[in-house]
Amino acid sequence: MDEKKGNTVITILSSFYNVESFMKSCVSMLKAQTFADFKVILVDDGSTDNSYQKCIEAINDDSRFTVIRHEKNKGLGAGRITGIENCKTEYLTYVDPDDFLEPNAIENYLNDIGRTKADYIVYDYFTSDGQNKTLITDDCSSVNELFSTKSKLISHVWHKVVKTALYKQFDYAFLSEVSFAEDLFNSVNCFLYAKNVAVIHNAYYTYMYNGNSLVHKRSEKSIFENIAVNKNLLLNPKLSENSCIKKYIEEDSFHSFGQLIFPNLNNDFQKKPHFMQWRKLNSECKIAIPEDTSMLIRLYIAFIRNRISFFAICIWCLLYLKEVIKK
Repeated sequence: MDEKKGNTVITILSSFYNVESFMKSCVSMLKAQTFADFKVILVDDGSTDNSYQKCIEAINDDSRFTVIRHEKNKGLGAGRITGIENCKTEYLTYVDPDDFLEPNAIENYLNDIGRTKADYIVYDYFTSDGQNKTLITDDCSSVNELFSTKSKLISHVWHKVVKTALYKQFDYAFLSEVSFAEDLFNSVNCFLYAKNVAVIHNAYYTYMYNGNSLVHKRSEKSIFENIAVNKNLLLNPKLSENSCIKKYIEEDSFHSFGQLIFPNLNNDFQKKPHFMQWRKLNSECKIAIPEDTSMLIRLYIAFIRNRISFFAICIWCLLYLKEVIKK
């Protein structure tokens, strides 16, 4: 692709917190792109280690890079808001400092933008544990296929290219309230508001699996943030315009809200049912039950909805016992 000075099309956004060991390799990775005309916005979300200093050293006065610092840690969602609000290019994409972007990624992104004229582009991606690398892909070619098959290409933002104007279509300020499941909120809204979505089965991004990262931990805070994201999506009137996306969110919401009423031996918060919170959510957005749900669970939920707590607790004890036997 021919480089056109003064006509930068895409910005790479990255929010980071206490990842000093990755900053040099992240900046070097971006500098190594085969197409050089792009911008980078790096948001230091209140790091308390040497991440900011390492970042500045690695950039070394490269004018394509902008670093913005939060005075205190606000969370990944807030970091992404800062990046979005400071983005001046027509398109944007995301990268996490501990992941890997292929050297020809930006070149191919721009070629695909020019070819498809899409305002939202979805790509395959790789996952890696540092030893094994796995391609995440499927046969989907449309938005409806992605959601009806519950594709793994739906939720994340870092293997997608977004037309920046899409963020004017929905209230992305909600991202500041969550650090868990913020990618689901971001991606689903872009799917809902995009007029032209392209699904391209090439992979340029490698997600480095980290078992200690927030996304793999189910704390009480992350449970309620996941619930808040699904509640926000359920109450979006735009959801009714696409039955496939609506069904996907309803089922995902059922499982996230279910963390209030289903036992989990690995999480202290889920070792007792939280019927009142579940009922409040149900009254606000009417929780739909997936078609393949067993009769026992349907009966359990009916007892909760009708405030027949004694029988609901009896079934909860059965479900808890089942978890104990399974473990």
